[in-house]
Amino acid sequence: MPKMYEGDFSWPNGAHIAVVFNMSWETPDHGVGIRPNGKYKRAMRPIYEAAFADTGGVQRLVDLWHRFNISTSCYIDGLTVEQFPKLTKSVCDLGHEFIVQGWTHEFLYEMTAQEQAEAIRRTNKTLLDVTGKRAYGFSSAGGHLTAETFSILAEQGFTYSCGLRNAEVPFIIPVGEKKLVGMTSYAVSDTPTARSTLTPREVLQMWQDYFDVLYEEGRRGFPKMLAYGTHPAHAHGHRIKPIEDVLKYVQSKDKVWVATRGEIANWVLTKYPHMDLSKFYPEAANSDKIYGLGIGLGGEEARKKAYSYRAE
Repeated sequence: MPKMYEGDFSWPNGAHIAVVFNMSWETPDHGVGIRPNGKYKRAMRPIYEAAFADTGGVQRLVDLWHRFNISTSCYIDGLTVEQFPKLTKSVCDLGHEFIVQGWTHEFLYEMTAQEQAEAIRRTNKTLLDVTGKRAYGFSSAGGHLTAETFSILAEQGFTYSCGLRNAEVPFIIPVGEKKLVGMTSYAVSDTPTARSTLTPREVLQMWQDYFDVLYEEGRRGFPKMLAYGTHPAHAHGHRIKPIEDVLKYVQSKDKVWVATRGEIANWVLTKYPHMDLSKFYPEAANSDKIYGLGIGLGGEEARKKAYSYRAE
């Protein structure tokens, strides 16, 4: 039988797959939908649609997680925490973890290193002030990372970063004397039901098919992780019902670890503290050298490649 990756890796209790249900509670982009000849600086329809997250979407998804006894990993922007402190704290008090995105859902590639660090720090401080808990996970808006991102996270005491889309296994990212766990973003999400012609039922089939493939690979001895992405702004009834069916399907299978990203990071840091991506895929160092991924494998050549794209 061909090997899907090198090394010996397992999940708690021999689970075939680790499954994460994400909730992306994001600050609206006030510039969305503006045409060049517009007489106003914003279009209101997408703003109203995004605002549904705060006045119905979060509450509906939290109710869903409660009914299925699931703890979720919630991406959040600092401005959202500041604007909705009571709702934020209630989500935290129900046992869900928060993951820092940024302050206003800004893209890191538009920022200096200092601006990135301040946005991350400010968001985490606001989370701590509102909920009594800081975040240990980070996921940049749109999954856009920079050459400085991992160093910033390590300096600020983070233990993991999501948004990486280069592997379906979690892995160690060495940052000097410190270590982060890198892990994939959500592989499939509810976004296609809002931005394409796919129906919620068609997306449901995608979700189920992805699970089936990774579950079977894990059964054959190569366990991986799968993350589903939900957005409170999209949490309308016709989208929630198919998600309920996915939850029932996932929970009907044995040897499935439904976890938060923090639980996955803690498992990897404890059980596999030296399992960088090259331990799974030996030639992954070449990817770092060629693309400048910043995952600590390609030495000085990879570091220079990553920093070569900085404009200033």
